[in-house]
Amino acid sequence: MKKSMKMFMTAGLAMVISLNGAAVSFAEEAAAEPASGDSRTIVMIPKIEGIRFFEMAADGARKAGEDLGVNVIYEGTATPSAADQVALIEKYVEEGVDAICVSPNDMAEVGAALLAAQEAGITVLDWDSQCGEAVTTASIYNVHDKEFGEHMVDKLVEAMGTTEGQYAIVTGGLDAQNLNSWIDYGKRYAEVEYPDLELVAIPVPSDEDADKAYKITKMLLESYPDLKGILGYSTPTGPGCAKAIQEMGLQDKVALVANGMEEDCQEYRADGSLDCGCLWDVEKLGYLTIATANYLLDGNQLDDSFKVEGIDSVTVSENGHNVYYTEIGNDF
Repeated sequence: MKKSMKMFMTAGLAMVISLNGAAVSFAEEAAAEPASGDSRTIVMIPKIEGIRFFEMAADGARKAGEDLGVNVIYEGTATPSAADQVALIEKYVEEGVDAICVSPNDMAEVGAALLAAQEAGITVLDWDSQCGEAVTTASIYNVHDKEFGEHMVDKLVEAMGTTEGQYAIVTGGLDAQNLNSWIDYGKRYAEVEYPDLELVAIPVPSDEDADKAYKITKMLLESYPDLKGILGYSTPTGPGCAKAIQEMGLQDKVALVANGMEEDCQEYRADGSLDCGCLWDVEKLGYLTIATANYLLDGNQLDDSFKVEGIDSVTVSENGHNVYYTEIGNDF
């Protein structure tokens, strides 16, 4: 498997000290100062390289490295492979880095490697998608899963203009914890609040690939001619599913609510192929991940006093393990 690697070794300090000593600066530019050889190293591993979501998260991680004076290594693989993520984790455990932050493709397989990393004394975080509290020091959540899952269903019903009819789900990967959580919460919510909605099939995976999402959507539209709505989970589904609706001229018949990068979806939003895109500021998510890891490496505990300046939406769970970037993100 061919792997690409981007190392961001940057330095500078822009730590804003709040009254409780827990704030780090997102807004201030770092002062130019070379990093010392003793500077700590934080590794960030995405589900996959080459899609805009994770590249923007990498930009945020790099900015955090500049502001906090830490070395940030961002490395992923060309396909969403849990086995390849495990290989990367094992490599960096062997190298003795200070922290590893991973968006896991499979919580069980990757979780075992993260537990081994913890046992080796490395601070371990999951971000974007979760592996569980037993194998991580902290978890960075994009959103509150329940609220976000229910929100997407509400937006689909709004776009459909009716509370009844058939709908389908296109997802990223079947083993992605965050996507599965949004889907499960949404399905349960729909069964109670919109009992006349009919889910026509189990969620179909696109493997984080817009072209696969496009082909799957065409198949669904051909197989279920009465389909009224589609929910797309993972950012490639936004443009991928919308392209199929656009090509088949079904903008006025089939509603689409999906995750997506706004830059990739403008054409489809303009002609109604995508009725609503749901996401958040991905660059700040990347920044938050590195800032949290660095905060823990300083010996701090996560609680309500943890603040990241410029990211006002951050909250921490009562047990001090989960850090939530936002509740439901922003629609476009």
